[in-house]
Formats: sequence, C-alpha cells, structure tokens
Amino acid sequence: MGSARAGSTAQEARAGFPSRGGRPKLIAARAAVARLLWTATGERRVSPAAALDEVLSALPRGELAWLSEFSALGPQYLFATAPFLRALRARIRACGVKRVVEVAAGDGFLARSLARVAPELKIIATDSGAWERPFARMNSKERRTLRKEEVTGLMPGEGVRKLEARAAIAEFKPDLVLASWLPPGPTLARLIKSQVRYVLEIGAGSGITGDARCWRFEHEFCDELERSARCRLDERPREELHTTVTLYLGAAHEGYAERRHWLF
Repeated sequence: MGSARAGSTAQEARAGFPSRGGRPKLIAARAAVARLLWTATGERRVSPAAALDEVLSALPRGELAWLSEFSALGPQYLFATAPFLRALRARIRACGVKRVVEVAAGDGFLARSLARVAPELKIIATDSGAWERPFARMNSKERRTLRKEEVTGLMPGEGVRKLEARAAIAEFKPDLVLASWLPPGPTLARLIKSQVRYVLEIGAGSGITGDARCWRFEHEFCDELERSARCRLDERPREELHTTVTLYLGAAHEGYAERRHWLF
C-alpha cells in the first residue's frame, strides 16, 4: 500500500470508516477502536489495556470482526497491550533464553513491539508469505461471499524474513519459538518436535488456532499472559476473554516428552 493511499485509509479508519455506513453512534464507536489500534499514518500501535477494553465494550457485536479481518488496515488478530508485552517479556526471560524467532509473524508487529520492551533479547520475525494473498486465509464461504470485494492481504512488515517456519528454525537456531495465531492443523506439532527448547503459542483455542492435541506434549498454561492479552474475538473483554497462551517444551529440551495415548 503506497504512502498516500495508506494515509487516506488511516484517515478513513480514524473517522470510523463512514463509508461502511451506520448511524453516527456506530461510526463514532468504530473510530474510537481504530484510534487505539492504528496510528494516524495507519501503523499498528500498542494499546492501553483499560482504554481498549472500554472502546471494545462500546462497539456493537460483529463490528470488531470486520475491523480486524476485512477493513483496509486489517488483518490483525492479537492486539498487543503494554501489560501483555511486559508479561510476555517476563515469561520468556524466566525460560533463560536469549534468541527468539517468531514464525508466521505476518507484519512482524508483535516481534517489533516485544523487541522494544525486551532489548536484551535477540528477536527475529519470519513468515512464509502464504497469506499475502487474502483468499489464502479464508474459508470457502468467505471466498464466495467476498469474491468481488477488495480484501487486504497480510503483507510482511519491516524486517520480517521470508522463511517457512521450520526453515527459520534451522537457519536461526532459536532457544524459543514464538507463534501467534497459527492456523489450525499440524504446524504447531511440527514446531514442538523441532530442535528448540521452547515453543510459546498464543492463540484462541483449538478449532480457531493451533491444535489442542498438542497438549500431549509437556506444556504449561500461561495464565498471566491470558489475562493481559486482547484479541479480535474479545468483543466484551470485561465479561469474557478468548486468548490462550501455552508454553511447550520443544524436542531440544531435556524435559520434552510426548504422551502417545491421548484423549483426542
């Protein structure tokens, strides 16, 4: 997206996407959310948690999904807040690691935001580029419904290395792999079985992201991260939160184990 177009789109966003329609109150509610999620130039921003909860709670149901997924400044799935980033830094430091690779990093916003609060960590963002084509992230119904619409692809951001996840692990040899909102399927298990000590998965539960069958691997739930995280499903964050955060022991960790007989 060119700078002039990006600036125009950002202005549209911060005005509440009036071209989408709706009454003034609805447009104002969209504008309030957009101003916390994006800067005046259309860049993603770290949001204050309390303020974000307030504006999300005032947004009519269904609008957050559109803003996050199909607006011209989307898609984005995890909303980075300052408390979440501090908690993420603390959890990673507690693992005693120095080198972190984020896989499927998309625009790299999470990695860049974490690097600002954790300069002692070496953080590398990578992405295969598979979702640069917007239809690649849609299901069949969405493809049919939106076939004539202009939908934004997930474009790589500054500093994001174009590498498939396992190739990134092989090249950069991280201590910890960070994976946020992986699509459902075998990717998470493949990461855990790779030669890394830890895999920290941020998602929204099996069927939406990742794979609950991976609980057969040694893991720990990160409650403190779940409490401070916000995502595109949190239409009423004061009532219900949807982010799940799980720390897995990877195949290079001495405590790694896979239970062959599992519930799923």
